[in-house]
Amino acid sequence: MANAQQPGAPQPAPPGPTANAKKYAWPEKPAVLSTRVKRLDGPDKVSGRAKYSFDINRPGMIYGRILRSPHPHARVTAVDIGEARRAPGVRAALVWKEPGTGPANEVRYQGEPVAAVAADTEEQAIDAARLIKVTYDVLQHVATEAQAMASDAPVVFQGGNTRKGAAQETGNLDEGFKQAAHIVEQTYATHVITHVCMETHGCVCEWDGDKLTAWVSTQGVHPTKDGFASGLKIPASNIRVITQYMGGGFGSKFGPDAQGLICAQLAKEAKLPVKLFLDRKEEHLDSGNRPSAFAKIRAGVSADGKLTAFDAESWGTGGAGAGANFPLPYIYQFPNRRRVHTDVYINAGQQRAMRAPGHPQGCFLTEILMDELADRVRMDPVAFRIKNLPPASPNAAWGDYFAQGAKAFGWDKRHPTGDPTPGPIKNGFGVSAHQWGGGGRGGRAHCDITSDGSVVMRLGTQDLGTGTRTIVAVLTAETLGLPVSAVKPEIGDTMYPVCGGSGGSTTAASISPAIRIAAGKALDQVFAKVAPQLGVSADMLVADAGRVHVTGNTSKGMTWKDACKLIGTEPISVDAEWEDGLSSTGTSGVQFTEVDVDIETGIVKVKRILTVQDCGLIVDRLTAESQIYGGIVGSLNFALFEDRILDRVTGQMVNPNMESYLLAGLSDIPQIQIMLVDTPLQRSRGVIGIGEPPTVSTASSIANAVRNATGATIRSLPLHPHRILQAIEEQKAGGTK
Repeated sequence: MANAQQPGAPQPAPPGPTANAKKYAWPEKPAVLSTRVKRLDGPDKVSGRAKYSFDINRPGMIYGRILRSPHPHARVTAVDIGEARRAPGVRAALVWKEPGTGPANEVRYQGEPVAAVAADTEEQAIDAARLIKVTYDVLQHVATEAQAMASDAPVVFQGGNTRKGAAQETGNLDEGFKQAAHIVEQTYATHVITHVCMETHGCVCEWDGDKLTAWVSTQGVHPTKDGFASGLKIPASNIRVITQYMGGGFGSKFGPDAQGLICAQLAKEAKLPVKLFLDRKEEHLDSGNRPSAFAKIRAGVSADGKLTAFDAESWGTGGAGAGANFPLPYIYQFPNRRRVHTDVYINAGQQRAMRAPGHPQGCFLTEILMDELADRVRMDPVAFRIKNLPPASPNAAWGDYFAQGAKAFGWDKRHPTGDPTPGPIKNGFGVSAHQWGGGGRGGRAHCDITSDGSVVMRLGTQDLGTGTRTIVAVLTAETLGLPVSAVKPEIGDTMYPVCGGSGGSTTAASISPAIRIAAGKALDQVFAKVAPQLGVSADMLVADAGRVHVTGNTSKGMTWKDACKLIGTEPISVDAEWEDGLSSTGTSGVQFTEVDVDIETGIVKVKRILTVQDCGLIVDRLTAESQIYGGIVGSLNFALFEDRILDRVTGQMVNPNMESYLLAGLSDIPQIQIMLVDTPLQRSRGVIGIGEPPTVSTASSIANAVRNATGATIRSLPLHPHRILQAIEEQKAGGTK
């Protein structure tokens, strides 16, 4: 659920740094930290040597397949797996959704698991699954928010189809609207999209007696281990989870899920390893999604451009019994505001966290409104936003970023709303702002240094494709004064020290302090070995450029390998954990977008995007930029292409594939310019995650650019051509005023 705190509100002061954080503070003049380090696993990935969980093949391995409900809502009254068990190659079968007459025996969305089989080949498993006989008592369903909220809607969820939250109110709304010279009252909306991970959800499970090893495509090896233990009711000590490489998660892969538990149970029955990965249709139906967001907003602005009042009724669906909250209003300060939110339940797969949960929705709803209000008072959209920002702080410096970005983007060339030039191609500029937490805690690390100079840093974290493996090596190498190639990072295994799941942009901020302290303490032990040989105290030594030497006297020292020879047969072995003072939370940024819109076809072409992004201390500049590229491309999809479409009559998804569920191609990707905020003040805050914030404001920035180009306000996503053309026609008729 998104942060319910008013966006832009001051954050509590962080605690002071610990003694270790002070001793192992980040260097003022780093050697490899903050430079552009190529990913260590790049060659393995492009050559195919990297083994994703999907690539794991164990001796004697068989294949699992899940039979899923075709109905959006039904009661399972009987399941017969007898014929499936007798099918060629079948080694195991199970019933997942037990038949009966109560709510627990109901399926509540198309794609909910009902039964499963495992067979020698994938084809045999598919054939056998078709032989499972399920008897359903089909029940009434609701497939859209409007259907679920209708006064005559069937009540398909216990307690009702909706859940209304308490009103959030500050100030005096009546007084605020009296102060307004202009009032905008409109409804804004965003749609449901799915995660579309390149590597689908799934795992390989293998038992050795009562011990389970699972190769899982997961964002958290340790949380997934706990999920297996809870779901299978076995000791966590009997479970090992491995994720060496994974092909995307975006918030949807934090546990074993039904397919993981089913896979483990099939493997137990068959006494053979089982591979069970979802196909693309299953991925769309039952692996999570980003919830919808609707808001009917009434907002006021004074004649001099100050926001005065905000009154909103918001709603959205997270699927079958799941919420859809999002921050609203977003960032900008309305002194008098009220919001009442309603979660709406429909018969569709449930939401899961998706890259900056809630923020892209809240950002879109607010930022489109902001451009409309700016036009009412005839103010430049950037100047209008700056005028209504919360107080500036190191993690909330939007005013500076707007100014810097506008200058670099050429914002002064923006024309007023509606491109007046002749011809069907209209050009427009848009702008938007965003924020995120990005903090973290709780990571643990283990560092080994051996007498041959080898360095291994182990953590039970995982690399989602974000470059975690590389930053582990960068941080270790910086601390020990070694090249990155001299460090062996080992991650993605529950045999390593406990770390949390990689979500909320928390990984870098959680593991960096632990790595720094573990490597620092290990280096102290090396210094203790070397100091007597050089006739100095250990606190006089430093390590850099592959040498250990006296501070200020590089000639009085020895190479790293010679220093490590003094370690002896017992390696230096150090554990450490996250401590205050080397990382922090809170990040912010802005984005500027230029588009061309063909007003005859409704096609939007994004030409360029510029982002100004605060990220605290940069660990690996190349990886930081990569995260921003990925976040922007993901939100471009949200704005222009992706859309989960449910048939309003049958409740079934009509585009559960990679053909009609649209995604951007190479030719759709614009020029992307990145301005990382890299000042001494920002670096002093320590490590902060930026995996999510860059994806927040892209969609609203694009939509505002389309508005600037066409003169028509599109208040809902996605910006498909027919929506653009409809908005233009309504604008001509005066319908979008």
